[in-house]
Amino acid sequence: MAATGRVVPILVDCSANGQNEELKTKYKVQGFPTVVYVDPDGKQIKEMGSREGGAITKEIEGLAAKYPGKPTMWAPSRKIALEAAKKAKKPVAIYLADEKDDLIKLTAKLTKDLGDRKTKFAWVLETAKEATLKELGVESAPAVVVLNPAVDEPTKEPVAKIAIKEDDKADVLNKALDEAVKSMKK
Repeated sequence: MAATGRVVPILVDCSANGQNEELKTKYKVQGFPTVVYVDPDGKQIKEMGSREGGAITKEIEGLAAKYPGKPTMWAPSRKIALEAAKKAKKPVAIYLADEKDDLIKLTAKLTKDLGDRKTKFAWVLETAKEATLKELGVESAPAVVVLNPAVDEPTKEPVAKIAIKEDDKADVLNKALDEAVKSMKK
């Protein structure tokens, strides 16, 4: 499980007839399940060789060392973000994206708009599914939920829940994030 934090897993559903045929063809998928490792540009490196835990870990570690990827502001999971934030003594910001959002454009916009808040928080990007909204006590997406990793159950005690409107300027989110940090220091 720890090794998978070094790669970006992407599930491609091919269960429906004709679904994702171009990917099946491109990666020469013959049966399911199939795990294909690709480089950051999408070029196939190899297909998973073994189904044994130790061999998979070794394979992932070797590929992650060879293809370290590009830095990103997003932690691969909420759990990893909470662990890293606890060590770094900084808050976690969970960005709950609407399912219709273009995540590449969203990341580019936030990278530009957040300034140094990109590094003052451990960021996680999650698609706002109904269960996630309910768990975090948020009515709709997009929104940001700020967590304090120093408390026992951070998701049950969010520091802030910030609703984001389409016409909000960058400073609206930035001010709300700054207020969340101030409230944690009290």
